[in-house]
Parts: sequence; structure tokens; C-alpha cells
Amino acid sequence: MNAQASDQDAGDAQPMRADRIRSVRSVLIVAAVLVALFYALHVGWLFISADEGDVPPLSAVPLPAGTVVLDETVGCGSGGCSVVYLVEPPQGQTASELAAQLSATEQLSISGNLWDPRTIWVRATPAAGNLKLTLDYRSGEWVP
Repeated sequence: MNAQASDQDAGDAQPMRADRIRSVRSVLIVAAVLVALFYALHVGWLFISADEGDVPPLSAVPLPAGTVVLDETVGCGSGGCSVVYLVEPPQGQTASELAAQLSATEQLSISGNLWDPRTIWVRATPAAGNLKLTLDYRSGEWVP
């Protein structure tokens, strides 16, 4: 009788294990769908809000040590908003050299990341010994 009880327990365990696996799979699928939905809504909101005063942070630009931010101005128009930072190059470097170091002599594009996939467009213009950096999300590639 002991062998028969053991076979019956093994037979009962098989459907319970299959039910548990299905439950875990269902929970994982629901969690993955919820995460994907949250991410899609988050990214959608980022792109929608880019026209409503959203401007990139200066921290997105890899400025060298010693660069000083002198002024920050946000401006909006029909093409979205941009922010202009007036920066003083590090000692011993000209504004043109800083622009070349940043690869922003014409325009620099900084790719987004997983959390914020928007591309940041940076234009650098020397201005009276300083460098004017214009950052936005909407410019598109500059064509001379």
C-alpha cells in the first residue's frame, strides 16, 4: 500500500507543478506587458511634452572641467523650445577650440538613452570670447 500511495502522490504532484508553472508564466507575462505599457506611455509623454517648454539639460553636453556657465535663457517658438547657455571656456582655451572639442562647430547630436531616447541637438556659436550653446530636441540635422 505504501508504493501505491507514493504513486498517487506523484500523480497529484504533476498537475500541481504544471498549474504552478502556468501561474508563474502568467504573472511574468502580465508584468512584462505592464512594464512595456508604462515605458511606451513614458516615452510618448516625453515626445509630446517636448513642444511644451521642455528643454535639454546642460549636463547632457560633455563640457570639460573649468567651463563656467554665465547665463541660461529659454526661448519658445513654433518649432518648440530651446535653451541657450552662455559658457566661458576653460582657461587657456578659446571659444572656437571649445566648440571644436565638443564637435559642435556646426551641430552636435547627442543620442538619448533608454530612459529618455530623444536626441539632443547642440549648436555652438562663439560670442565675444565666450561660447553660446543652443540645445533643443526638435532641430533636426543641420544641412549647410
